[in-house]
Amino acid sequence: MDRTYKLKQRANKGKQSRVIQTIKDYRATAGLIAWHQWRCFYENAKPFNKQCDIKHIGSPLSERFKQTCQYQVVGTLKSFISNRQNDFVYHVHRSSLDETNKHRLFTINKYGLWYHRYPFSTVYIARKEKKGKIKGHVYTAKQGITITHEDLKLSRKIFNSILGRHRKPSFRHANMNLDNKVAVILGKATGKAKTFDYWVRLSTYEKGKPVYMPVQSNEYFDGIAGNRKNFCQLNLSDNNDLTISFIKDVHDQKAVYIPETDKICVDIGLVTAMATDKGDLFGRDFMARLLYYDNRITPLAANRQRQGLPVRSSRYDRRVSELRDYLKNEINRLFNRIVEIYNPAEIVVEKLDFRNLQLSKRMNRLLSRFGKASIVAKLESLEEEFGITIRYENPAYTSQECSVCGYVDKNNRTSQSAFNCKFCHSILHADVNAPRNLRKRSSQPTPFPLYMSHSNILRELTKRFVDSLSDMERKHHLRHSDAVSLLSANPYFAGPLAQLKGY
Repeated sequence: MDRTYKLKQRANKGKQSRVIQTIKDYRATAGLIAWHQWRCFYENAKPFNKQCDIKHIGSPLSERFKQTCQYQVVGTLKSFISNRQNDFVYHVHRSSLDETNKHRLFTINKYGLWYHRYPFSTVYIARKEKKGKIKGHVYTAKQGITITHEDLKLSRKIFNSILGRHRKPSFRHANMNLDNKVAVILGKATGKAKTFDYWVRLSTYEKGKPVYMPVQSNEYFDGIAGNRKNFCQLNLSDNNDLTISFIKDVHDQKAVYIPETDKICVDIGLVTAMATDKGDLFGRDFMARLLYYDNRITPLAANRQRQGLPVRSSRYDRRVSELRDYLKNEINRLFNRIVEIYNPAEIVVEKLDFRNLQLSKRMNRLLSRFGKASIVAKLESLEEEFGITIRYENPAYTSQECSVCGYVDKNNRTSQSAFNCKFCHSILHADVNAPRNLRKRSSQPTPFPLYMSHSNILRELTKRFVDSLSDMERKHHLRHSDAVSLLSANPYFAGPLAQLKGY
């Protein structure tokens, strides 16, 4: 598994200016290469090709540098098209077309034939033919799928509609992903400063005049078990901050990872960053830190708007970057801590929704943008590195449902941290009650669908509680009349109350 780690570069201003100019030339070249690839894709119906001849593309960069750039561009474009192919399947699958037409459209989509133009009426695609192998202009076989021009026209129309809903990849802010053809990573060199751990010999727009960039490592990077690859990333932020990252092939932990807990359920919030069904509360100062960043970002944006200036500035970007780095580091730290303590086989989390009335609209948008991305990335990393199963659950009413008896009432939560069930009188921390409800839901034979509406979930929760009311009454020593009186005052149970016998 490849992992990227940001290190500190210590190049002087002269070297940095040359590297910055190289990055700008690289991004401009990437845009020209992307334009050429798209032209071949549309006009010649050819797939993206990293070996495409690009000598005619003018650039101050060397041919080796341009070829490295093309590898990156093609990889990005292929990923984009792969996602659009998935969108194509989704829309066709939900359409009213018959199964035969759907099958032909799926075949066109699989082989990427949307823009193929044939001088004859049909094209035959063999079921047993090698994927993508074309003999002349026709896939030949005794038994195959007949694709007509009408099928191609319909697939092209659908695919154009899908492409129109998504922005094509832009390389105006692209990183430089460089292998050892243009960026060689060296250790401490004789005759050079010994305080730096690495030197990167980087080719630039000036032929025969590479830049030697000093790079300082850190304990975290050095402590990661894995082999450093001869590959690096260079990035330039909007305020001209130059950063460098190294890649390590991290050892696979799946073979040595031994789960000690079958499942751990995590509730992710803003007041307490993470709470588990075991009773742990991690990141209790999370809200205080968010308010600190909110007070730094929002007034600055409001002041620039009052002056009629764009919100984005080097100062604004720097503060947003600080928030993003804090979220990423804190989320990674807390999940690492949970894994370290419990070694779970499965992690259950709620479907994410970052919003809080104490924070400004701008801050909520930033949290929704950066927080979700950091959490999803970390969970995917844990799944890939340790083989931990990640499961998302619908969080509707987990803060109002009692994890002990299942009674749902908005008055159960008396404050931000206190939960006091009105039916069974269980008292526990509100942030711990929620993940325990996640555990109950994840253990059900038929869990709630992830995108099930709140009203349907409430209907099912109240129905289940009413169906088990007699058992609950015996367990908690309540009279039937008292239970019915409590439910009659709760608007959530207006419908299911009619099912109660004797009411």
